[in-house]
Amino acid sequence: MEFEDYFKYFDSSLRLAMIPRFKWSQRSAEEDLYPTFRRAFFLLGSFCLAYQCIGVIIDWSIYGRKAADTQSFVAEISEATGALMLVAVGFFNICVLSNRRPEIEILLTDLRELYPRPRDRNYRQQYYFQMANGLMKFEFIYFWMFTMYYNIAPLVVMMYEYQMDGMEMRYKTQINTWYPWNVYGSAIGYGVGHFATLIASIEGVAFSLGTHNIISIITYQLKLHFDAISNQLLKLDSRHPGANQELRRLIAYHSHVIQIANDFNEIMNFSFLGGLFFSTTALCMTSVAIVLLDLQSAIKCINGLIAFIVYNFVICFLGTEFTLASGKVLPAAFYNNWYEGDLAYRRMLLILMMRATKPYMWRTYKLAPVSITTYMATLKFSYQMFTCVRSLK
Repeated sequence: MEFEDYFKYFDSSLRLAMIPRFKWSQRSAEEDLYPTFRRAFFLLGSFCLAYQCIGVIIDWSIYGRKAADTQSFVAEISEATGALMLVAVGFFNICVLSNRRPEIEILLTDLRELYPRPRDRNYRQQYYFQMANGLMKFEFIYFWMFTMYYNIAPLVVMMYEYQMDGMEMRYKTQINTWYPWNVYGSAIGYGVGHFATLIASIEGVAFSLGTHNIISIITYQLKLHFDAISNQLLKLDSRHPGANQELRRLIAYHSHVIQIANDFNEIMNFSFLGGLFFSTTALCMTSVAIVLLDLQSAIKCINGLIAFIVYNFVICFLGTEFTLASGKVLPAAFYNNWYEGDLAYRRMLLILMMRATKPYMWRTYKLAPVSITTYMATLKFSYQMFTCVRSLK
């Protein structure tokens, strides 16, 4: 199992986003046959996504805030906020991956150097590869199915309205966005608006998947190393002549892995915080929109709601997985036969145990931990916001 095998879905996401794949010191550059087209697609998609963040607000300020009654006003602002969170999280991930790319590539180089040889029995390489690959495969399939529905559903609805006699065609695009040209009643205007939203959604989903993929890869790489440290501590015989030197190596190894985790936490701080904020807000406002809107709009909102639930859950799940893996080091050191070692051995083991006393966890700017506990707290807070907004009549 090679280190590069982990990057199948990550590279696919970047390929769909039309940007070069991430590199490390021993990875060859990808052959790019159409660099101008890829660059133009990326810039156009990013621009459309950024514009939609503004267009959703303008559309609501022109039409949504003029609702005749309180319930309609709440429904309009809830739908607009949910749509804004959907496009904002995509643009947010574009900014994070683009700006922090050099630092991430340095971390990948470091992890590549740490990656074990294929036949090293201290590492469960196949197990962690299957776990990481399975999670990324599920996300890849789900989010691109979400994207297909997101872009095809408005066309199906418009065709249905066209076929039904006496039904007015509403010319609704994927989300309610204001464009500086006429969309309603114009086939060309509607087509351009739909295409702009299409490429924006491809860029947003590709970069959001890319962010999740890099978190998954590094999480399971670090889990692989923490598991190896624990296994080697349990197997280490303090009576062996080279035990002190081996323990010294394991302490340095553990410190190196913790440093990589710290660096990655610093790089992804903004992404963790943004994921929590966008997901919490979207869960609340989209839930309100589902209750108050018509069936067609409600189904569209349900699709977005599930996407945000999955998006936030995966990040928090990976944070918990990483914390549990780092917590294996302390019991492994405790159950080592340290009592048969010399004084220097016991002192070194004590240093390692003190470093591993508290399981390591990722945090959002040293505030909330990235964990399932935080995920449940965001669901609770979203429900509280939902009941508050829903009570407005």
